Amino acid sequence: PLLAEPSSGARGGPAAPAAYRVLLGDPDLGGRVRSVVLLGRPTLTRPVSALLARDDVDLTVVAPAGSGWPDAGRAADRVLTGVPASWFDGPPDDPAWLAAWQRAGAAAGSAVDAALDDAPDGPATRATPPLAGPRAVRAVAEASLPDDVLVVGSSNPVRDLDLVARWAEPPLVLANRGLSGIDGMLSTAAGVALGLPRRRVRVLVGDLTFLHDVGGLLRLTTEPEVDLQVVVLNDAGGSIFATLEHGAPERARTFERVFGTPHAVDVAALCAGYGVRHVRVSDEAALAVALAAPGRGTSVVEVRVDRTDRRALGERLVAAARTAARTAVAGTAG
Repeated sequence: PLLAEPSSGARGGPAAPAAYRVLLGDPDLGGRVRSVVLLGRPTLTRPVSALLARDDVDLTVVAPAGSGWPDAGRAADRVLTGVPASWFDGPPDDPAWLAAWQRAGAAAGSAVDAALDDAPDGPATRATPPLAGPRAVRAVAEASLPDDVLVVGSSNPVRDLDLVARWAEPPLVLANRGLSGIDGMLSTAAGVALGLPRRRVRVLVGDLTFLHDVGGLLRLTTEPEVDLQVVVLNDAGGSIFATLEHGAPERARTFERVFGTPHAVDVAALCAGYGVRHVRVSDEAALAVALAAPGRGTSVVEVRVDRTDRRALGERLVAAARTAARTAVAGTAG
């Protein structure tokens, strides 16, 4: 099995299960891993970091430069400058191993879809909340074709994409990672669009990431216009912390001010000030229409999403995926 982050360049094909971070918690899948080959620098999920630090896992790191290899857990058993050609000789030792991951991954992905589809759809009203964030991200993933470029913001957008994106052939996915991952996302995406003028470029960000670099919408009158679609998931604050220790119920009294950071910024007015087209959508059908026809120049699609239930939603998605994967693995064993 290939455990590939969305921005790895390898997230596609039959060997890359989308819900791998859930599968790593299954004793008959993640629990049986004894050998890992690491390529690139994993930064996205705690289950992967935990896997790489396990004492019972033989870890081979492939570092083409021969130095500066990623090994946060200080657990590498060997470091190679390339993948040995002999590794590609002959059939795999145990085809059933990959098949088990494939079946479990497909079952987990279907369970996540079903759980998201249970969420209400339609125009947001007092009785009907806006879209769930992962559901909006799924729509963006489905609209991203192999020739497209998708630039993804930090926090929940890239993590939701990691859970819901299932591509036979992925688009080019780019992401700024690390401590400064939120900085300059719109400017990064504009640079990508300028550098790849023949490809459709879209950037997916949360509202705080958007506001952090809203100046990236500025274009000098002497410079060419950039063909770039900006998709902003606006939940009026930061929802990533709700899924972490900071969002535990016992911290509710101080969470909203310190981590939720609520705001009432008028995104449409900001876009008008920069002379950028803006559309606000609150249901999946309207989002699909906006994604299908971005038009020329820079445009912003503001998607109203809900974060009031974000922690519980994440727990429901993981539970549904875990149960479906466990059933698939048990059926395989039977």
